Amino acid sequence: MKSDLAPQERIENFIKEVVELGNYEMAYLFSQEGLLLAQSKTDDVVSEDRLVEMSIQFQEIQRMADVMAQISEIKELVIEGYNKRKIVFRFFNAFDQTVALAIIIPPQKSYRGLTNKLVRLIQKISD
Repeated sequence: MKSDLAPQERIENFIKEVVELGNYEMAYLFSQEGLLLAQSKTDDVVSEDRLVEMSIQFQEIQRMADVMAQISEIKELVIEGYNKRKIVFRFFNAFDQTVALAIIIPPQKSYRGLTNKLVRLIQKISD
């Protein structure tokens, strides 16, 4: 990847590569306030608005989990259906805030390694 690209372009280029590999159906990076920072998608499997809503609600769940069960800083929430499709929310620090990466994973596809690599790239770009 070229380093002379804007941060958003660098992130979206990597996401597009992963989407083209077929490991993600779509991916969105949201700010703490729910603002879209980067995206890539093949189809509208889930609307952007719904993912923003879920992302903000899950951030509230993070706070509740810390208060209720002393589970601090939830890093990932996975929703998996019987059809094996997943919606994954990964929370991490970048751009001086907690951001949320929302990805849709098709059945029978791995995502953790690529997601970890994407998170590291985003964190490196944000430094």
